[in-house]
Amino acid sequence: MAEKEKIQFRGKADREASEIVDRMRPEGINISEIAQQGFREKLRETLSDEEKIMLHQRYNEGEISEEVAEVLIGDALREIEREQDAFKMASKLDTRDVFQG
Repeated sequence: MAEKEKIQFRGKADREASEIVDRMRPEGINISEIAQQGFREKLRETLSDEEKIMLHQRYNEGEISEEVAEVLIGDALREIEREQDAFKMASKLDTRDVFQG
């Protein structure tokens, strides 16, 4: 996608549906916010687990900001960090006295 390319949604039925819901609510709806949330959700769904891990690594290395990492992998950002911490803790455990039968 070109750097200055805009994302636009041009479905007549989509626009009409959003206008109907907007009129149903006294406070209306924020189409931009709904579109942004939907875009992020679908973008995250397209990523494989391996891609999420690669993006997390790029975040750790400072190649991408926390804000961008949050957009791309959302809750997985914290989950990966928790799993890494748990692995580090487990690898430090003294297992010399553990018996396996």
